[in-house]
Amino acid sequence: MSAKEGQLRSDYRQTSGGYELVFSGVIFALVGLWLDRRFGTVPWFTIGLAVTGFIGALANVYYRYDQDMARHESEAAARRAGNIGSNNAGPDGGNGAAAS
Repeated sequence: MSAKEGQLRSDYRQTSGGYELVFSGVIFALVGLWLDRRFGTVPWFTIGLAVTGFIGALANVYYRYDQDMARHESEAAARRAGNIGSNNAGPDGGNGAAAS
């Protein structure tokens, strides 16, 4: 996968969370409304399913964020580990020893 494709995929994942939060609650609420009208229990299924959809989407966004952060941390640790020993020069350009 190219860097550009990876960036596009990352951007898509970041923007999809908001839509997911809204649409899952709305879709579940519509299913709940249909069930309420069918069984005459308005508004219990509508409220229950809307809240369930929202909580499910919120959990999905949270776990996806947590997974992304773990991946970023492991990549950063790998980069730091790869840089150790490759550049032993200190900020003065020498061997890192302080000048007297």
